Amino acid sequence: MYRTLLLVGAGLMFVFLVLNVYFRIKVWKHYKELLRYKVEFPTRYIVDTKKLKEEIVPKYPEAEKAILGFSRHIQISLRIASILLMLITLFAAINYYYK
Repeated sequence: MYRTLLLVGAGLMFVFLVLNVYFRIKVWKHYKELLRYKVEFPTRYIVDTKKLKEEIVPKYPEAEKAILGFSRHIQISLRIASILLMLITLFAAINYYYK
């Protein structure tokens, strides 16, 4: 049981690493496009899509796809990272108390 939980935890950490690299590549592509359009906005708009659409997108209509893609990929990355970190912590706690 201990070894199984350890392998599951290690597998989750590997998945976390792979997804992190994947989303970094996606975010980097959108970021380069934002740099090309010279789009700047505070980080608080990344998690608030409604405000982003109301206040930032009208200023840079030609970069709407890049702005929304950048924001969406960061939001998804944060959600997945949170879930995986909770699972890794749970398996570590179970391993600690099971041993």
